[in-house]
Amino acid sequence: MKLYSLIRANKYGSPKKMILIVLLKIALIGILLHITWSYHNLETGLGTAVAQVAIMYHVVLLMILIAVGIGLGLWIDRMIRLRSSIFHDPPKGSWTEAFMNLWGYELKEKDANQIAVPEPQMIEPFDLFTMPARRGRKPTFPLERWIPIAMKWENRDTIRDAFTLGELIAEHLGTNSDGSPIVSEQTYYSVWRQRAIDEIRRRAKS
Repeated sequence: MKLYSLIRANKYGSPKKMILIVLLKIALIGILLHITWSYHNLETGLGTAVAQVAIMYHVVLLMILIAVGIGLGLWIDRMIRLRSSIFHDPPKGSWTEAFMNLWGYELKEKDANQIAVPEPQMIEPFDLFTMPARRGRKPTFPLERWIPIAMKWENRDTIRDAFTLGELIAEHLGTNSDGSPIVSEQTYYSVWRQRAIDEIRRRAKS
């Protein structure tokens, strides 16, 4: 059975942008035409005052629908990030994956030789000073580059913060040609995590 990891696409491609812009323009034009048509019909049949009140209710209802749509979108985005319900383990090529792509997420196949890294618990800042040291292999980036990554990742809010470890690594260290982080997440855990924590502890004591 193949395993897939969830990554957040950096940005929409040009075709998706064009489709979204066209759909947005069509929706706005349709709304304006509907409001104008409704106003003229109501004004002709019931008078200006009644037409204005009716249009006001139309606008209020439209704003409510927009707010509901935004809330629903945020809820769906959170379900995708938490891999809950139908987004827990969607098969490759399914409509669920297509729906996730629409939301800006992609399923990337994990390397068969990659060691699964458990999601760490949130570490309190003072707990960093009591953790044991651990050796790692020869670094490929200066330790100074990993310290801000460790501080932000280990002290993130797992409910409010939407970024992933891969996004942090890509932001601070760069990406490969395919958009993936230049250094893998398991390298952070096996090599750099403890080194960064030790350095933070050393600086706090000095």
